[in-house]
Amino acid sequence: MTPNDIIDGVDQLLSLPDVVIRINELIESDTSSIEEIAEVIGHDPALSAQLLKLVNSAFYGFPAQIDSINRATNLIGTDEIRSLILASSAASVFGNISTELIDMDSFWHRSVYCGLIAKKLYRLTHKGNGEAQFLMGLLHDIGRLVLLTTMSKDYAQQLQQAKDHTPLHELERRWLGFDAADLGAALLEHWHLPARLWVPVKYQHNPEQTDRLAPECQLLSLSLKITNCVEPEVKNSNLGEQLNELDQLQLGDTQLTETEIETIAMEANIESLEVLSIINPGATAIF
Repeated sequence: MTPNDIIDGVDQLLSLPDVVIRINELIESDTSSIEEIAEVIGHDPALSAQLLKLVNSAFYGFPAQIDSINRATNLIGTDEIRSLILASSAASVFGNISTELIDMDSFWHRSVYCGLIAKKLYRLTHKGNGEAQFLMGLLHDIGRLVLLTTMSKDYAQQLQQAKDHTPLHELERRWLGFDAADLGAALLEHWHLPARLWVPVKYQHNPEQTDRLAPECQLLSLSLKITNCVEPEVKNSNLGEQLNELDQLQLGDTQLTETEIETIAMEANIESLEVLSIINPGATAIF
């Protein structure tokens, strides 16, 4: 059995809505316009409402109320549009997983947090907008949801064993011959997302094993290390102690100071609930 065998076996169950597929196609096209993307979004009431909620949130802090889909799309750009629709769609696709198996609210909170860490690291080191990095961080663990959907009872046993401090991805490899990262990458590729999103997901635990998109793979790996120190949220003031094992981290040729790491971690914690309330509104009720 391979990751693609699992994905092919549940293709209909894990399919994205047609509107999401169409928007992703337009974003990837060299000939489409932002007006075309706005028009497609405008025909979907749920996506329209989420987009307007996003651009009018404190996360962006625009001085005036935005009430036009076309203007909203122009303001935040296609990368952030893709992040919104894919995050919301993924939360919906996997919305029926039993709460006895996993706390989905905490799962998405941790995923959003990891995405924000990746975005902030990229902005700090590369001076770009970091939206692709946000999305790869947000969806890094989606393979775990595939396993919970397709073989929940067997996977529940693996989750229980992981509580004994054996890394879960190592247990998955012993069990299946591959891990949830491989499976998540296969799903993202199946959804026709660009390689810059799914390749880092595939190599999140072992970025040294590939030369393909090496900086992105290293960045996601570092984002996970930071997330694992403070997951699912920073609840106390001892952040320095939690992050002390990350001292002298280096991303490419850029050395990150302890202060920079702490600032990124704290900012992501503050912003994570705001973003979570947009992509998965029910989750914030527990925080």
